[in-house]
Amino acid sequence: MRIKKIALQNTLVIFSFLGLVACSSVKTTNVSDDDMYEAENTIQTNSAVYNCNGKPLAILFHADQAQLSWQKKEYQLTQAVSASGASYLGEGVSFWIHSDEAQLELRSMKKFQCQLVRIES
Repeated sequence: MRIKKIALQNTLVIFSFLGLVACSSVKTTNVSDDDMYEAENTIQTNSAVYNCNGKPLAILFHADQAQLSWQKKEYQLTQAVSASGASYLGEGVSFWIHSDEAQLELRSMKKFQCQLVRIES
């Protein structure tokens, strides 16, 4: 199980890296300095879908920000320091990810255990 989690994390890192490399490569012919600067600073957006207590949760990652969609509501989150995994905080919401598992906690102190369904980049 631990090997599967590590492999999934490594896969996510590799896909993120490849996305960054693909987005940052530009032709230098007929490209202005401003256009080149914007292309070099493009960061890949990744998304994931989780199953949280039988209900779908979608999350888009972009740099240190995330947009979480849960039960017809949208939440803007910012990445926070985490001892393990990745943690995102927003107004009344926290979302913690570690390998293929996650936990959603709402302001009402309700906690939902989540399982990764798929990752898209």
